[in-house]
Formats: sequence, C-alpha cells, structure tokens
Amino acid sequence: MSTLMYPKPWKIVFFFILLADLLVIGFNVPYARFVTKPLLMISLGCYAWVLAQHISNPLRNLIFVALIFSWWGDVLLLFDHFFIAGLISFLLAHLLYTAFFLRVKPRAKISAKEWGFMGLVIVYAILLVFRLMPSLGSLAPAVVIYAAVITIMLLSAIRAFGLYGIQAERSCVAGAILFVASDSMLAIARFQGAFTGSGILVMLTYGLAQWMIVEGAMKYLKTTK
Repeated sequence: MSTLMYPKPWKIVFFFILLADLLVIGFNVPYARFVTKPLLMISLGCYAWVLAQHISNPLRNLIFVALIFSWWGDVLLLFDHFFIAGLISFLLAHLLYTAFFLRVKPRAKISAKEWGFMGLVIVYAILLVFRLMPSLGSLAPAVVIYAAVITIMLLSAIRAFGLYGIQAERSCVAGAILFVASDSMLAIARFQGAFTGSGILVMLTYGLAQWMIVEGAMKYLKTTK
C-alpha cells in the first residue's frame, strides 16, 4: 500500500505547511500566503480522507464538506474585498460541524459542570460582541450572526462529548474552543487593530482547531462504526 494511504505522512505535511504559513506571517512575506494558506485545508482534507478509510458512517461527510467550505474561507479572506464571502464560507463550515456534533452522540444528561461551562461560553460571546460593537459599523449584523453560530458550534461540541470524554471526544471539544479563540482574536485584530503577534496567534489556533476537530471526529467515528 502506498505510503500516502497512511495518516502519518499527511499529518507531517499539514504541520509543515502550518509552520510555513506561520513563518510567512512572522517574516511578513504576504504573497507567499497565496501558496501556504490554501494548502493548509487541502493537506488536512487528505489526512481526513485517509483517517476515514473503512468508516461507513455518513456523518464523516459533514467533516469533509466543512473542510471544503473552510478552504474557500481561507482563500476568500486572502482578499479584503471578499471578507463577507469568506465569513459566509466559515459560517457554513461551522453549521456543518454543529450538525455533526448534534447528530454524532446524543446524550440524555448534561452534568452541572458542563451546564456551567456552557453558560460561561455564552457570557464570553456576549461580552465579545459588546466589545466589538462600536467598531463594526454596517457589518454588525453579519458579525453578530457569525458569533452566534460559532458559539452554538462550541456548545454543541460540549453537548455531544462533555468535558471529560475519551481522547477523541476531548480533541473535538478542545478544537471547538480553539476555533472560538482564533475567530475572537481575528475579529479583535480586524475591527479594533492588530496586536503584537495577532496574525501568528490567529493562524496557530485556527490550524490546531481544525486538526483537533478532524482528528477527534474521525477517530471517534472509528470507535463507533
């Protein structure tokens, strides 16, 4: 069997591209990002495809389509005038991740600690929106909708897997948390001004978030096939 049919080579490729993208940001070589950034989700998609071998559960397709919309979002956000289109692409990706979390593991009972954590997530989202609101202008409705969708995505991950699940479940929840962190920093940098290291932090948390969701989702589906 070809080496490319094993996940490890694709995992190495993904993290190599992520490192390259971070270096491009750090050394301010913007045009190189037209190569590194689009390759990120392509390599992760290949990794997901290899992990999905022998998984017949159709929920895996939600992950693949979410990665496709994430790729579109990455490409569109390379151009400032396509910001709204990029936002819509990522919104659709979050909706697909939410659909996955809602369907993959329905649970009858949520612990008090989990309800408390979910409450903190909602409070955080509200405070972030209030902080950004004076700077949003005409984009306020779009940003509020996006903030609501990504918050629901994180809540649905916690609803599905809780805070103390198996490794694959914890990976999904941690990935969802990192996604919220990444988008929060991106919003602050875009609407209130970039801060030191913001570009690197946004992409680092984004890359890790996507990888952890994909890794956790596929490995969880393998345990339940």
